[in-house]
Amino acid sequence: MGVKVLLDSVDKVRDFIDITRSAPYDIDLISGRNTYLDAKSLLGVLSCDCRKPLLLDIHAEMEEREALLLKLEKYVVA
Repeated sequence: MGVKVLLDSVDKVRDFIDITRSAPYDIDLISGRNTYLDAKSLLGVLSCDCRKPLLLDIHAEMEEREALLLKLEKYVVA
């Protein structure tokens, strides 16, 4: 299960990438139906339409997921 994030500026994308790169596990962003992006890749994230919310999929244990989501809470949208 993922959460929606909104990265609607280059500064937000840069900060988001800095946070996700510190995680030792895989993190994906899902755009549309079948477009999976590496959430640690600046070029990958910038290549998608960031005006719409993206689905964040964290491949980690629950405690690690919750810790990362706390760091990313300013990007999470309903």
